[in-house]
Amino acid sequence: MPISTTTLLWIAVILLAAAVLYLVWRRRLRNHSPTSGQDAPGPTSSAKPEMARRVPPRSGVAPPPALAGEWQEVAATDDHLTGPNPPRRSGVPPPPAAAERRSADGPSGSDIAAERRTSTPPPAAAGRGGVHDTVVPHAASVPRSPRSNPTTNQEADMAPKRTSAPPPAIAGGTAKASASSMPPADQRTNRSHTPGEAKPRRPTVTRDLNPLLNATSWGYQLQSLNLKRAADSPFDVLVVDYARDGSDETALRPKDVERIRQKPNGGSRLILSYLSVGEAESYRYYWDATWALNKPAWLLSENPEWRENYSVCFWDPGWQRLMFGSPTAYLDKIIAAGFDGVYLDKCDVFEDLERRDRKAAKTRPDIEGDMVAFISQLSRYAKSKAPGFLMVMQNTENLLEHEGVMAAIDGVAKEELLFGLSGPERKNSKSEVQEARGALDFAKSAGKAVLVVEYLDTPAKIAEAAVYMKTAGYVLYVAPKDRELDRLNFDVFEA
Repeated sequence: MPISTTTLLWIAVILLAAAVLYLVWRRRLRNHSPTSGQDAPGPTSSAKPEMARRVPPRSGVAPPPALAGEWQEVAATDDHLTGPNPPRRSGVPPPPAAAERRSADGPSGSDIAAERRTSTPPPAAAGRGGVHDTVVPHAASVPRSPRSNPTTNQEADMAPKRTSAPPPAIAGGTAKASASSMPPADQRTNRSHTPGEAKPRRPTVTRDLNPLLNATSWGYQLQSLNLKRAADSPFDVLVVDYARDGSDETALRPKDVERIRQKPNGGSRLILSYLSVGEAESYRYYWDATWALNKPAWLLSENPEWRENYSVCFWDPGWQRLMFGSPTAYLDKIIAAGFDGVYLDKCDVFEDLERRDRKAAKTRPDIEGDMVAFISQLSRYAKSKAPGFLMVMQNTENLLEHEGVMAAIDGVAKEELLFGLSGPERKNSKSEVQEARGALDFAKSAGKAVLVVEYLDTPAKIAEAAVYMKTAGYVLYVAPKDRELDRLNFDVFEA
């Protein structure tokens, strides 16, 4: 006989009532029975908080209030491993991995302003021009001076403000330290220090080991060099171009270098050759006209501010073979001509690539480290070929935080420390000066010579710069405001 629906409903009600009575009985029994001779927790106690203490908080999830103190203690102990989130270095573009976050339409106004503040174009052959994506054939022309790109007031306002310095770099890592916070050299090595043990002393760099430290004046000319006027100049150091127009035919010969090395008072000076390591220049002897149709893989886009200057994949063996390692290489020719050293420019090209040639930059896990390695290679090679050969790096002060660069160079040069970043003869902001000063002072304390060039015509500003550099212990050269670097301005020096 089938069971009716009413009967099933009553059975369900009876079972539910029985279950409720059973649960009530169990709860009353638990609340009134002893547990191991101790009173059980009262009704307000719960096992849940005890369980929470036993379960560690998951990564990335905030712990409950009862564990907040414990979480903070754990987080505090990890600071020595991760450190606080470092503030981004103002004026320096993000690494290749972060470049995707920029607008697909191109760099923002702040990117442009940052590029103009941090990048100093090398000699250009034909003045300013627009962006040219195709490589032009060789054009006979005279190199122009490297100089900081002026910006308008609006562009200067768009530039990111420098507010704080990043933490010091971890040895062997890629983190950066601001120049102003760079620790002494003995604290930047990988050697651990035992308590109670005497700290290692920084090696003393004497003026005999680094003759640049003897200089009290310097001159800088890259165009229209007159050998007689150069020889008659009073400077202790002269920076000139390897050739009058970049070709082998107009290259300075050993006797030319020796002629301008001799000072009018019978003494001698140091002669350095300009060398752009980050851009290929179509007016140089190494330029191949066939690159217009079939350019090498390492040749990238043209500098939008300077025609006939092209960024390069400086880590590429093809480019590096043009720079050093054979009698026809650029550095080898400079050494053979009898120069005392080189004046390296465009060491900051890795920053340009992160803005203009991102595809190439993204192929390098540590593109800044690539430049450090390149500078080190150039230095080791040059000093092995010519012991005592001098290496001076222009601008790119952020590279001074790398021990490889500090070991490779003998001096650092800085353009426009006090004036000119936002326009001709316009005074730089206090933060801009302080940021550069931190790096330059660090280099100076490590035994490196510091050369500064200001582009000024106004006597009062020239006098201000002279007093400032003397106080700072830097060697100043005042070039004409037009920044062409086509004449030696030693009349100002004599005044």
